[in-house]
Amino acid sequence: MSEVSKFAEAFRQKSIEQAESTEKAVASAFEKHESALLSALSESEQRTRDAIHAQSRSLQRTALKSWMAVAIPVIATLLIAAGALGTMGWYITGQINEIASHNATLERLEQEGGSIQLTYCGESRRLCAKIDEDAERYQNGYRILKGY
Repeated sequence: MSEVSKFAEAFRQKSIEQAESTEKAVASAFEKHESALLSALSESEQRTRDAIHAQSRSLQRTALKSWMAVAIPVIATLLIAAGALGTMGWYITGQINEIASHNATLERLEQEGGSIQLTYCGESRRLCAKIDEDAERYQNGYRILKGY
């Protein structure tokens, strides 16, 4: 039995060596596989970061365009409104000055006989005024108007 023992011992030794060899081969394969996985994960992470960055830039451009699409009409409207207000202010100032001038003219006319009332008379609608019957008559048919 000693031969069987030797054979068994040799088989056991060979099995241990094969197990160690297989363990080393599996460990080496796992290390290679782990390294390949880490490399693939790193590349995937970098591609994902690049894609997120590109999408972020695209969204920023889109947001800027959206704000510009809102801001430009609002600014244009405000500028038009400011121009309209300025023009109306200028126009109103001119009208106020003209009214003041007319009021001054009316005051002067009242002092000089501006109480005269004119109207349209007859079917032909001719301009006429009341005559002051009590006032003096002048040569050439002239008479004083009532209110002067």
